[in-house]
Amino acid sequence: MVETITPVVHGSRVRWTAAVALHVVGAGSTAALFGAAVGALGVLFGAPFGGAGSAAVAVIGTGYLFGEITRRGLPVPQLRRQVPDWWRTFFPASVAAFLYGAGLGLGFLTYLGHGTLVVVSALAFSAGRPVAGALIGAPFGIARGLSILRAAGVRTPDDGRRLVDALSRSSETGRRLANAAALAVLTMAMLGAAWTTPSRPWGEGAAAVLGVVFAWSAASKLADRRRWERALAAHRLPSMIERAARRGVPLAEAAVPVATVLGFTRIAASWGVLLVAAFSLSLIRLSLRAGVRVPCGCFGGRRAIDIRVALLRNAGVGAVAALAATAPTVLRFTWPGVPASGEILPAMLASVGVAVAVWTAWKGALWLGRATRA
Repeated sequence: MVETITPVVHGSRVRWTAAVALHVVGAGSTAALFGAAVGALGVLFGAPFGGAGSAAVAVIGTGYLFGEITRRGLPVPQLRRQVPDWWRTFFPASVAAFLYGAGLGLGFLTYLGHGTLVVVSALAFSAGRPVAGALIGAPFGIARGLSILRAAGVRTPDDGRRLVDALSRSSETGRRLANAAALAVLTMAMLGAAWTTPSRPWGEGAAAVLGVVFAWSAASKLADRRRWERALAAHRLPSMIERAARRGVPLAEAAVPVATVLGFTRIAASWGVLLVAAFSLSLIRLSLRAGVRVPCGCFGGRRAIDIRVALLRNAGVGAVAALAATAPTVLRFTWPGVPASGEILPAMLASVGVAVAVWTAWKGALWLGRATRA
């Protein structure tokens, strides 16, 4: 991408500046939309949580701050995919620049080397307001889009290749320090908010955290089934149990966030405790054969994990589940009833809008699929 959005490719500084602007707009727009979606998701889980939510964000920020300092920390959810290379040959340069930015703004769907976006997303989720989520998420996309300014000095194709080589050889120390500083500031701010803001019952916040944790674990297995199947095969379970676990485990994990959204927090907490206990027993069984480091595959991680770290993490999830069990059962999701006379026209317009959006997405996917094969 650095070799694509450069002055030499666009032919002039004016065209390159316009491409950079489109790139930043694309990244900022999708990041804002993602933040708004996370904020809306927080509403389903009962957000805003007040001081309890701020404390949870501070805990997550501390975990990733520790990881930046020690280079060992919490996993970062990501699909580890580049934006499609064929965009720059199929679309005009300006359109490709916008699409590349839009792809980067979604963050988790590409490569992520740091956990800062996880903490930012937790803040948007805790806020429980789509507008606040958009304002929280947009700066990430804008900052990621502006990184293309590193190519401002590229005047020849050789300059572009040298820049790519220099970036690939650059040390991560500077980036880690920058992310650590941002996480430290955000964590301190959240600790201050937790101290001064009235808190909702801590059980409700714990239920939301529990739901997100299991949703993340289930989604990581569904997004990369081959990696999950490899990790599962390393456990050397009986063939019949292994075949059932391939699809059964993600579905069992997905039941926790579903029950949480529906308001059955105590059922979700109890089921979460049972799953954590089963996972822990399976890891202990595997460690007796494979040693201290075992493949987990819980949150999309590619590497083996120390059994002690895994059990400590599971104990933490179990503690969150125990706290979530104290939350009251409150039905948060209800199916819409029959619209009143004054709501019929808006309901019809909304239904038509959803149908058109689904049809457009379907046709767009077919068109892009044909373009990719071409």
